[in-house]
Amino acid sequence: MILRHIDTRPSAVPGPATPAAAGRSVDFGLEAQVQHPLNVILPLKNPTQMPALLALLASCADDVNQALVSLHYVHFARFLPSPDGSVLMVITTYDGNLESYIMDFVGVLGDVFTQILQYIADAPRLPVQRHAREFTQFIVDHNVSPVPLFSAYQDVTVIDILRSARQL
Repeated sequence: MILRHIDTRPSAVPGPATPAAAGRSVDFGLEAQVQHPLNVILPLKNPTQMPALLALLASCADDVNQALVSLHYVHFARFLPSPDGSVLMVITTYDGNLESYIMDFVGVLGDVFTQILQYIADAPRLPVQRHAREFTQFIVDHNVSPVPLFSAYQDVTVIDILRSARQL
């Protein structure tokens, strides 16, 4: 297996191709915006509430999975509690633009995020559907720059994967 390093520094994040880009055609679709990490750290108001938050997440699992399938650009997403229960991490890899990604999640999972954020310290105003810009800024502010991201398929979008599987 060959793993490739993806440079996630802002200056290295690929944008739309330009006509001068090594003979490639102009492409303003998701194909030029592959695999961006989002690592959101959400401190809980009270760590003793982590079991209740995890129960909420378990009850929403089908809705979250349906939303991921419907969006066609999320490679994966998961919630991870810290060992001491004080922090919930949201870890995803997606294709495209961060603001569009967050806004799509507001549209398809706004109610879920509103419920989650009731457990989170210094959460933005709720519901997230009515305060989408604040929610977006909150996510950006709580996103942690990752160590280098590695991928076995750094140039492949979810749409490419679905096309190859003939599901799209």
